[in-house]
Amino acid sequence: MATVAETRPRMSLGWERYAPLAGALAVIGWVIGIILVQSVADKNKGPEILAAYQAHDDRILAGGLIWLIGTALFIWFLGSLRTRLLAAEGAQGRVSSIAFAGGVATTICLALVPGPDMAGALNKNDIDASAASAMHHLADAFFIGAEYLLPVLLAGTALVARRTQAVLPRWLTWVTLLIALVLLIGPIGWAALIFAFPLWVLVVTYLLWRAQTEPAGR
Repeated sequence: MATVAETRPRMSLGWERYAPLAGALAVIGWVIGIILVQSVADKNKGPEILAAYQAHDDRILAGGLIWLIGTALFIWFLGSLRTRLLAAEGAQGRVSSIAFAGGVATTICLALVPGPDMAGALNKNDIDASAASAMHHLADAFFIGAEYLLPVLLAGTALVARRTQAVLPRWLTWVTLLIALVLLIGPIGWAALIFAFPLWVLVVTYLLWRAQTEPAGR
């Protein structure tokens, strides 16, 4: 059975050792993006949404772009996580591949979340209140997609960590499985995606970065 020391990647040179920190940058991008689009995020009625598109189009577009940059950085984080999972699981890497695929699928849904509001801001003078409402609420479909695809990444990561007793500490393995389970519970899954998932990314980012920067024999 592999140990953490045995599965720790060889210490990287230059910028590569900092690649896992893309996870932290992704979370920062998501937080800033949410703050900037807050002017429309809490609106429910068509006229209010359209008014927000017209009054805050620059903020909505800027927030969406920052969100997308954060999501792109999350893909970079996934690459570092996949490398660590493969090192632990071995050459075949079946579960690691499944986890990575779940992460990519989640990323696609996350990237699409701000799209409808960005389109509404771009076309603010060419749509009516009902169209604005439909566009705004379309983002919910992408959010739900991310909510139900993310457990594939989390469960796959936890399974490799559990089998190999590497990658994640035992306590974090169980927390990861718990987050995956909560995500599948409709009434409360949204909270796990908004709050628990970014915290998980930050913790795993630190663990991956530490594994990259510490000597392999330590």
